[in-house]
Amino acid sequence: ITELNFTAEASGTYKIYDDTGKPSYFRILRKSANNATVSGNVDVTAASDIPGDYSIVFTNESGDTWSSSVSEGTYTVALPVGDTYDISLEGADGYSITGSTSIEITENTALNLLIQKDGASGNGLADVWDFGATQLAESEYNNQLSEEIINSWYDASIAPGTSDINLPDFTAGDLSFTGGGSDRLRTTNTNLTRYDDDIDEYEDFKGRVYINSSGATGRYF
Repeated sequence: ITELNFTAEASGTYKIYDDTGKPSYFRILRKSANNATVSGNVDVTAASDIPGDYSIVFTNESGDTWSSSVSEGTYTVALPVGDTYDISLEGADGYSITGSTSIEITENTALNLLIQKDGASGNGLADVWDFGATQLAESEYNNQLSEEIINSWYDASIAPGTSDINLPDFTAGDLSFTGGGSDRLRTTNTNLTRYDDDIDEYEDFKGRVYINSSGATGRYF
């Protein structure tokens, strides 16, 4: 009996020839993947009228997908470990996930998701993104940011309100930010994950985004 070890790039039937040109046939068995459970709560406070039958979809780099329906504000899905997945919605056109939409699976993970309605509310009021999470009068403005939304931009392992943390890329409705990894949210609102409170004591504005580079045209809203 001879043991042969090789890597098959795809499942199927392979012919292995000896030095006389005679083939032998082997069945290739694919080892079952180790799975990890991803679960969490889904906050739809900012997603009014979202359809009741939407799903959370996880797509790996090969384009394979796994999905989970949302029941009573929670979801659960088993994913093969070792891959990075993009997170999206299915059956919820006009709505999007706020914060990071990519995750690497190495073990069981608790991941809470925040969903919001895209674009303006259609009520004729101005949309406002306030980086101190100030809630302006709802009779005059559509507040697009809250403490929960801003804190959701950061990794789930970072406790809300932590300082000395750089600002990641984010999307919040119609507004998105592409940074360089060292940029900063500066705010006097200590409920927010932030870098520091350096906002030059502006009375009416409690938060700002600081680009930590000069002439960095690749960093933008």
